[in-house]
Amino acid sequence: MFANGPVILGQYRPLDSYLHRLDARAKMLPVLLVLVLALFTGSLVFYLILMFALITALLWSGVGADTLGRNFRPILILVLITFLYHIIFFQGDSEVLVDILGFKITEGAIHNAVFFSLRLLLFVSVAFLITLTNSPSELAEALAKLLRPLKKIGVPVHDLALILFIAIRFIPILYEEFTIIKNAQTIRGVTFTGSFISRVKKTTAILLPVFVSAISRADDLALAIEARGYKGGRDRTFYSRTHFGAAEVRFMILVSLAIIVLFYFTRHI
Repeated sequence: MFANGPVILGQYRPLDSYLHRLDARAKMLPVLLVLVLALFTGSLVFYLILMFALITALLWSGVGADTLGRNFRPILILVLITFLYHIIFFQGDSEVLVDILGFKITEGAIHNAVFFSLRLLLFVSVAFLITLTNSPSELAEALAKLLRPLKKIGVPVHDLALILFIAIRFIPILYEEFTIIKNAQTIRGVTFTGSFISRVKKTTAILLPVFVSAISRADDLALAIEARGYKGGRDRTFYSRTHFGAAEVRFMILVSLAIIVLFYFTRHI
């Protein structure tokens, strides 16, 4: 049902799968575990296995290879920049593999480039697992419930959840605004082809109006929230009632244990 429509980066796909039916809180602990352990390992095997598992889980949930590919496509540019940065600027005492006119590419540079590129892809995949299988309201509700104990020390938990919800909901709105302005500029004769510098300059004709529109929408939203009497810091009920049951407990424990075991056995590889 989404194959022919625009794919917005990390936009929720309302499907009926095991991952979609799970409470968002059950996914957040394994995700946090992955993010923390990934910072304490230098194993490429750890990253590759987790990447494979995450992509397999997303495909199994029905997201689709085409949708997943279109979500990853913009990220590949950032991955390429990360890869080239480490290839060019890494300085270390390791074996020189290529020497072109005095420019040396070392084994350590390639290792670092691959390692940090995989780390970036892993973090993005984790974000996709959460955002593609949970709606913004589910994520905001899960965050509010997980952070509820922090209310005792004065942390505005519900305000943080509201900020998260609004930020995610604004992504498709800004994307639509971007498309409308780009089409309007194209009708007026602006072409977004040519050299890289030329395209960057022409893109300014889109980004500035989108930025102004975002400020205007944020101001309207603030007035709407104030008009409805919203005040931060008060206890609030939830529109929907989520259930954290046996399935969520099993998923959280089994996946967390699998991640820890993988980290332990791949730490020296």
